[in-house]
Amino acid sequence: MTDSPSFVSMPRHVRGLDFGHAVVLVNYYNGQVSTLPASAGAALRHAAEFGNARHLPEPLLKSLLAAGLLGVADRPRPWRSVREVEAPKASWGGDEFRAGLAPPVPVPRTRTLAAAAALSVVHAVKAAGPEHEAMGRVLKLVHSASTTGRRRPATASEAEQAVHAVRSAGWYSPGRTNCLEESAAAMLLLQLTGKAAVWRHGVAPDPIRLHAWIETVDGTPVAESTSVGLFTAILSVPGAHHVR
Repeated sequence: MTDSPSFVSMPRHVRGLDFGHAVVLVNYYNGQVSTLPASAGAALRHAAEFGNARHLPEPLLKSLLAAGLLGVADRPRPWRSVREVEAPKASWGGDEFRAGLAPPVPVPRTRTLAAAAALSVVHAVKAAGPEHEAMGRVLKLVHSASTTGRRRPATASEAEQAVHAVRSAGWYSPGRTNCLEESAAAMLLLQLTGKAAVWRHGVAPDPIRLHAWIETVDGTPVAESTSVGLFTAILSVPGAHHVR
C-alpha cells in the first residue's frame, strides 16, 4: 500500500449504520451511498477504532476514499460516525411506499399552489450547481427551513396537510419528485407558514433501502405507511427536537 495513506478518518458529513450483516454509509455532501458486506464492515470497525488505514483492504480503502466516505488524516483520528443498530428479522416482503403510483389526497387549490412554489425552490436548489453536490445543497435548504424564523410545532394535521399538498404538486410536476424532494419541500412549506417539524433520513435493512420523511416534533411520522417503522434514522434536522 505504498500509494495509500497511513491514517484515515470519516468526514463529519458522512454517517453510517452498522446492521451486523451490512454497513451502510451515506455521504451527505455528494450523495454517495455505499453498502459494505459483513467482512468489509468488520474491517471498517477496526479502522474506526484506531484511525489506521492498515486495517482496510486496499481495494476497499481506495473505493471509500474515491467516494468521499473516508478522508486522509495526518495522524490517527478514530471516529464514531457509524452507529451499530439491531437489524429486524427478515420479513421477506412487506409494505411498500406508493409515492408516484397512486393519486395524492385531494387538497385545496391554493395549498397546492403554495406547495408547488416550495417544490420549485427545491428543484431550483438541486439544479443550481454541480450535480454531485445536489444533495448537500438540498440539506442546506432543509437546515435553513428548520432554523430560520420563529415557529411553533406543527400539529399532526397541519404537517399532514403540508405533505399531502406537496404530493399533490409533485403529481403534476415534470421534475423528479421522490421522498428527498417531497420531504424538503414539506419542511419549506411549513417554515413559510410559521410551523416546525423534524426532517429524517434513514436506512432499512431488508432489503437495504433509504428513505426521507418528516415527523412532528414529538416524533410521529407524517403521512407515512407503517413500513416507515423499518427505517432507522441516520440523520435528523434539527439534530434534536428543538423549536424556538
